[in-house]
Amino acid sequence: MFEHVIRNPFDMKPVFNTCEKPVFNANETDLEIQSQRKLELDNLGSNIWFETDVAVEEKLSEKTAAKLSLFNQPDDYQLFTECNNIKDLGLAIEDDVVIMHNGKLEACFVAFPSSWNAGEKVGKSLVELHEPIADNEALLRASNGIMRAMTSGQSYHRYTWGISSLNGYSNHPLYEKPEFDSLDDLTFRVEHERTATVVKDTTAVFLIHVDTYPLKEVLRTDFGLIKESIDSMSESVLEYKNLVKVKELMNEYLLST
Repeated sequence: MFEHVIRNPFDMKPVFNTCEKPVFNANETDLEIQSQRKLELDNLGSNIWFETDVAVEEKLSEKTAAKLSLFNQPDDYQLFTECNNIKDLGLAIEDDVVIMHNGKLEACFVAFPSSWNAGEKVGKSLVELHEPIADNEALLRASNGIMRAMTSGQSYHRYTWGISSLNGYSNHPLYEKPEFDSLDDLTFRVEHERTATVVKDTTAVFLIHVDTYPLKEVLRTDFGLIKESIDSMSESVLEYKNLVKVKELMNEYLLST
């Protein structure tokens, strides 16, 4: 079921493939997800978004919305017509939004992060954003190339995954993760990451769409795939991805069957 998401053996290499440019119709945004994004904004405020003076002056959010086709076209009847700031953009679609300009993070709205705080990333380069990641050597080497690719005019995408004891869309670090003693208590998270050029050679948007599934359901079809991937991870990656206890529970499950 998740062969397209889980790579074996696991590594932290940033493997992106070309894709069609992402486009959105705000009227198709899932209202339940939109409501959850609003709730995260109310709960965490500036810990999920920011917009620098550069972003405001350059109208980066408005330009990004236009590139994502969020504005009305002559033959279109979309209701959503204004997107003048990053909060409007972040609430209009289901994806989290990260806007890079001249190699720096100038605006973002990240309601459903995997254990990172958007409010702490103002003005950082891709290299700086990748610094906290375990086994990050390949990511650091590729960061400048990723930035060039993102602003090249071509769109790219990839999938990443994780397992969490939080059962919502957000894994923000300000939320305490519950203790767990069973694989049945966990959630399987999939992030579909996509890029689009906003201004060629200068500005790009990184979009992150999050889906969640009860882990016990995923294990019915992909237990072997997930276990093989976890078994291939280094200790530092297991710690970084909070999978040390998950690995123990999966081994215990095998011994009990």
